[in-house]
Amino acid sequence: MPTGTYARTAALDRLISSFLRGGGGEGGGGKRQIVSLGAGTDTRVFRLFGPQAQPPQTDLIYHEIDFPAVAAKKLQLVRAVPPLRNIVPDPASVPITTTTSEDPNDENGTRTATNSTTCWSSGGGSGELPNGCEYWCHGRDLRDLVRPGAPPLRGLRRDVPTLLVSECCLCYLEAAQSRAVIEYFAGSGEGAGTAGIADLAVVLYEPIRPDDAFGRQMVANLAARRIRMPSLDAYGTAAAQTARLRAAGFEGGAEARTVEDVWREWVPDGEKERVDGLEGLDEVEEWNLLAAHYVVAWGWRGRGFEGWEGGGGGAG
Repeated sequence: MPTGTYARTAALDRLISSFLRGGGGEGGGGKRQIVSLGAGTDTRVFRLFGPQAQPPQTDLIYHEIDFPAVAAKKLQLVRAVPPLRNIVPDPASVPITTTTSEDPNDENGTRTATNSTTCWSSGGGSGELPNGCEYWCHGRDLRDLVRPGAPPLRGLRRDVPTLLVSECCLCYLEAAQSRAVIEYFAGSGEGAGTAGIADLAVVLYEPIRPDDAFGRQMVANLAARRIRMPSLDAYGTAAAQTARLRAAGFEGGAEARTVEDVWREWVPDGEKERVDGLEGLDEVEEWNLLAAHYVVAWGWRGRGFEGWEGGGGGAG
């Protein structure tokens, strides 16, 4: 439903804007960093860096990670569409050589594959983004990213406040794999491979409540399309989502709101009326059921989030 998409986007925009207002972690000056997992065709980076952004964004490093084909398609679109190319000028593609597992009976057990992943950037040694900003688009499978010996993410800073964003991305991974991805940035567990980011936060958007009647039908509909979301079993409630973040080391705090809560508590009445008028929503009960089965959860640790509403004890 468009109303659900609106509420989801409003929640993410509010939390991300609050994070960006926080700024300045120890050692990183005023820089901030966002890492969008499974970014797909998300356009948030163009809104943040575009001419309509008020105030203009400064000192932001923005990373997007998705499969190589998705990253390559996004590069093609940016190069082909002048308004996008004006926002992300002179994007340069950088092939990366990776080492991947092969036949375990092979003498070396590995092979070298060139161009199996692609990274392209603007402002990170290529082109010029204004106000000290950088944009990096990584063609990587998150499961490969946390593999021992995998090449690091180019341009990733571990000394500046960083926000991880997962909009229905980590939920497609097995629970152990999603933990490893967070550990890669947090610097704990086998997925880390290097020092963690001290000033780190995360925002997740995922389905929940698979065990009631609506949830069972939701799972059945996904299964009919051969879609499985392991997080529905592992983190099936808002409380389980916040417990997951605390267990991952976000000791500063962890909170969650369903999309139903977001719509009711975060969206002003006048805006609700405007969106309702656009959609003409008449199945209110169905909307409430759907919105109660998706959650936005966020957690944080360290310094650098003084202006972040979540870091202050609640985004509501």
